[in-house]
Amino acid sequence: MRLCERAIKFIQVMNEDGAVRLCSWLRDGGVIGYLTKNSLDEIYHSEEARLIQEMHACGDHSNCNPNQCPYVANDTVDTVSIDIDEIPRFPEALYLAYENVCNYHCQMCGIPDCMAKLDAKLLEDKYTKIDMELKKALPHVKHISANGLGELFVSKHILKLLSEWRPLADPDEVSVTLETNGSLFDEAHWKQIANLGKYKLSVAITVLSFENDIYQELSGTKQSIDKLIDNLRYVKSLREKGVINYLELATVYQDKNYKQLPEFARRCIEEFGADSVRLRPFDPWSEAGMREWLMDVRNVYHPHHNDFLEVMKDPIFFHPKVHDWGGGRESGLGPEPYVKTRTMFSIMTRIFCEEFFLSRVEKYCAGTKIAIYGMTVVGKALVSRLQNDYEIVYCLDRKMDGLKYAGVPIYGINHFGDLDKDVTVIIALHWSEDVIKAMLVKAGYRGNILKIMDLIGER
Repeated sequence: MRLCERAIKFIQVMNEDGAVRLCSWLRDGGVIGYLTKNSLDEIYHSEEARLIQEMHACGDHSNCNPNQCPYVANDTVDTVSIDIDEIPRFPEALYLAYENVCNYHCQMCGIPDCMAKLDAKLLEDKYTKIDMELKKALPHVKHISANGLGELFVSKHILKLLSEWRPLADPDEVSVTLETNGSLFDEAHWKQIANLGKYKLSVAITVLSFENDIYQELSGTKQSIDKLIDNLRYVKSLREKGVINYLELATVYQDKNYKQLPEFARRCIEEFGADSVRLRPFDPWSEAGMREWLMDVRNVYHPHHNDFLEVMKDPIFFHPKVHDWGGGRESGLGPEPYVKTRTMFSIMTRIFCEEFFLSRVEKYCAGTKIAIYGMTVVGKALVSRLQNDYEIVYCLDRKMDGLKYAGVPIYGINHFGDLDKDVTVIIALHWSEDVIKAMLVKAGYRGNILKIMDLIGER
């Protein structure tokens, strides 16, 4: 079968529960299991992984987020696709990002909200379990990457695994990619993992601006840009010595820094010796409020969108080393949140105040068990409204896996294989419904799959 290599090779361990995802650019998160519950071998060959791979093999990329995936955005998926007959026991590549700690507090990042949310001992116990499972697979891995969801040089468990890594493969076949904000990438910190210099080493450093005030504001740090620039010069020296074999400098463009993009790209190439400059568009981690809406200049409704388009006409963006992950596409975020809030209010009004809603539920759901997909405000409203008259057996929400609402258990999609699929599913989200419905069908759901708009639509 032929499919995008990320559906085989991108295995990322992303949080303290050891959540493993197969590609980080899927709309539904791509989580296929948890290392605190199962081995990597079991997770890599799970039903959840097979479903994702099957979609790719069929050329179905509807679950891929073009605001995050540069291959979908630029219509180049086939260039990163591979032919494969059998899934190996262990993945060739592992992406370690499970500590979720950072010395920055970037405005567009959700990692700061993940930090310090658990008891320290419980957290260490979970990390120890994850480390134990990873050590079983690490000798078989040919490519390792860290971090991407936090700062590498403050991630002590990941640093220890990297410093002790002894792959079975010949060093010429081994590669490493390190992602960092660069603030701690000096000689003293590099010595901790200097053993990685024997392999083909790529380094990606994200810098949100070279202007001190904007750098500090967007990064949420008091550190001066001068320190980061000193570190970039040190990294450049490692590149010139051949210790680093590929250097990518990156940014996340948004309202506060888009005007600097041409100068940013030039400095990355001319001053710091970048082999590649990655321009990644801002994309909200969760449903966007007004703050996030104002950051997204790719949105056609943004007041600075037209100016952004003019900036992006600069000749530097046609340089072979400069890569716009946005692919020139609009973000699709839509009108300001007030308009979305009105839509939400309209849905809630119909759920609680109109008999028509109940008549539609009776028509489609009578005599069946019900599952709710998406525990947003609307999902919770559906549970509250229907629980007394219908049997709601469970809810689905990847972010609330293991919790309950009004006594109803909530599962992530990694539990598909264990759940009763002879149910009527109500999709409580009013976006990406077709993608979710297709995923549920592929997972083997046999009953009606209803969109919320099916139940509150016009008479």
